[in-house]
Amino acid sequence: MLCECRPQVVISLGALLIIVWVVRLLAVHDGVLTLLFEGSNRQQAESVFVTQAMKVEFPAPIDYKPIQEVCARTQFRPGLIFSCEGQHGGIGMLRNQILKCIRYAIHGGGAVVIPSITLRNAGDLSDIESGKQMSLDYLLDREAFITHLTEGCPGMHLYERAEDFPYYSQRAREPLTIVGDQFEPIHPREGLRHPREWRNFFDNWLDQQSVKLRSDIPVHVKFEQSFLEYPVRDDGEAFVHEFGKILSFRKDTRALAAKVLFELKERFALPIDPANAINPNTFYGAHLRLEEDAIWAWPPDEWRYSRMEEQFGEQFQNLERAGLDVVYVTSGNQTVVDLFTEALNRRLAASPRSDRKNVTVVTKYDLLKGKDRQLLDSFTFDQQALVDFMMMFKASAFMGVAHSSFPWNVALRRHELSKYADYANEGSDLLRDEYSIIMGMAADYPHVDPFVYAIWP
Repeated sequence: MLCECRPQVVISLGALLIIVWVVRLLAVHDGVLTLLFEGSNRQQAESVFVTQAMKVEFPAPIDYKPIQEVCARTQFRPGLIFSCEGQHGGIGMLRNQILKCIRYAIHGGGAVVIPSITLRNAGDLSDIESGKQMSLDYLLDREAFITHLTEGCPGMHLYERAEDFPYYSQRAREPLTIVGDQFEPIHPREGLRHPREWRNFFDNWLDQQSVKLRSDIPVHVKFEQSFLEYPVRDDGEAFVHEFGKILSFRKDTRALAAKVLFELKERFALPIDPANAINPNTFYGAHLRLEEDAIWAWPPDEWRYSRMEEQFGEQFQNLERAGLDVVYVTSGNQTVVDLFTEALNRRLAASPRSDRKNVTVVTKYDLLKGKDRQLLDSFTFDQQALVDFMMMFKASAFMGVAHSSFPWNVALRRHELSKYADYANEGSDLLRDEYSIIMGMAADYPHVDPFVYAIWP
């Protein structure tokens, strides 16, 4: 009997084994399918999020009408071309220089060469004038600049190079150089007293150079660095809000910033809607200006907030007021970020409040992975700063120092969404509204650049 049953037993055992393995394989396959499905869903969600985030032009899309109204006051004339070559510094300083140059050129009624940027010395961050010239798209969206300025100021013509200007080879003389405020070298910190007279001053200056404008014998005028002396509010609040939008950040940095925002949302389950300029109750933005070039420019023995403990202390107090559990830090020095995190953890550990023990500090380096991280690592110091710039726009609460153009630029743009007209509306700090704080009062700084007067589009 045993011999007769053995084939059936073998067959039965074999069938059972096949069934077991099929079940196991199906289970594994189902797990793989689940992972693939979840991964696909995440990629799709990220793609939609990034697309939406990139469409948001902070704080709102550009409105050309105020720019067109200002340009309509100018009579543009042939035979005159301006250039703004080799603009230098961090992104906040660069934006101001380029915008001021374009505003003077509008006054002057001439064509403009698309501005260029001077590359910072990678080996010495304090050396912002290395001499190497880069095109505008090194940091900014060149095509958007052309589109916005052409739409906003249709009477002004743009050229890739001065040599492309009609009859340039027949120009009257070698290029003249000018500084924006040279007709009012002594003016209040609020800016030029007579900005609308600039055209008359300029034309008189041309006469003194024995130059007459003719279309067939053009004149090239180069603007040297122009910074914080043009009172843009003279053109009206609407112009102030729109003119700065002619400069957009390059697209790849905008995409990376959107991906950082998505990772922040996913990792910490934050209620971030990419269609909103600012989302409440999400994350805190801290700008720490303690890099070596900052310490060199603003020595700690003279500048209170160049001292690490002072800057950290103000940030910690504001973070407690904000009550947020995720801190996004921007700094060009990772050691500073590590010290900030350690100091914050010590402060929280010593705090009697049990609900404030789990505050997390992150940077763009923590949130980007794979190819996105590789792209970020390939960027220069100033290109990487663009990602942080856009992240700070989105923060629920933001704080920075007064001696850096970066936080002023961020805070003033965010202030456009504020319900308050004044900056120090709560009676403290140079700027304090419901979205941003520029820490300290004027007495805390040896001097304060006139950002406080908002001569900054």
